[in-house]
Amino acid sequence: MLETDLTEADNREKSRTLRRALLALASALPLCLALSGCMGSGSSAVSALSLDPLTTSAITPLSAESEIMSDETVIRDLVGGLDENELSGSRPWSNALTGSAGVVSNFTTLTDGAKTCRLFQTTRHSFDGVALFNGQACRRPDGGWDLVNLDRAGS
Repeated sequence: MLETDLTEADNREKSRTLRRALLALASALPLCLALSGCMGSGSSAVSALSLDPLTTSAITPLSAESEIMSDETVIRDLVGGLDENELSGSRPWSNALTGSAGVVSNFTTLTDGAKTCRLFQTTRHSFDGVALFNGQACRRPDGGWDLVNLDRAGS
């Protein structure tokens, strides 16, 4: 009888141990599946450092010449868009496309017959520093404005 009791006790202990192991396995299984999903999708420390060519190729950097041309367009539109009574003082400008900004000031209007031009100075604050420019914008016969000159001061 003692031997039967020991066998039943061993069986109960083995049964408890097996249940604990199955419970531990059942608890660990969702965690393993979740981690394998992360690894399968490429979300690792190494893949996080790599560049996605689809994301980065959408941004086309401006060349230095096109950046200046774009700033020139903003400055021309500001100078040409001012009324005669707005030519005193200074006017700020900014270009969201290039990140550059500045202040246009020292306006002088020159009239030669039917041709009207505006001389001015502007600063340009950009990633490469701050510079002062002397400019001239002239009115076209159709009423629009052309930026005839925009030279770095002191050059």
